[in-house]
Amino acid sequence: MTTARVRDQYHHGDLEVALITTARKFVKKNGLESLSLRQIAHEIGVSPSAAYHYFPDRNSLLSALGFSLFEELADYQARELAKVAGASTRAARERFRILGRTYFEWAIREPHFFNLMFSDFCLIESSVEQAREENRAYQTLIHCLDDLVETGSMDKKLRASAELLSWSVVHGTTSLIVSGHLDTEDFERALDSLELALGIRK
Repeated sequence: MTTARVRDQYHHGDLEVALITTARKFVKKNGLESLSLRQIAHEIGVSPSAAYHYFPDRNSLLSALGFSLFEELADYQARELAKVAGASTRAARERFRILGRTYFEWAIREPHFFNLMFSDFCLIESSVEQAREENRAYQTLIHCLDDLVETGSMDKKLRASAELLSWSVVHGTTSLIVSGHLDTEDFERALDSLELALGIRK
């Protein structure tokens, strides 16, 4: 396909989106190892040079895909959280558990994506300040924890370390289950232990 025909078919960044979308389908089916930028370009009918205009190498394509997956996860969590309204202690606790549970469910459903998101292709700033700006899923955790304090579900004095503890328990347990080192039933027990450690009232 000539460069002119590529431009006619894909307008205003459509080719970039098509490359990411096709890479997503490939990784979902085959995993990360066998993906190549040249192959993805071939699958959507464009020349490798057209693909290289947007992504200079395979790693940059995987990085773009990985960060789009964080947005996808955040959208899924937002939809599920919206199902529980109210400012009661019970509602705040349920939203907190939903946040952890949706993270786990998404990872179990999409293990190839989960592994990509936390690979070297998608390095995320580890500081809370950077996370607040760059990671919607982490922002949602912050909001849920603030909500627990505001509704009286958790003592304010325990709030300072709550992000790190919550992230460590939820992500750590999820990673161990995805890798086969723990059983799926262990996740709910981990959430129970997290609530106990944070002093969350039922």
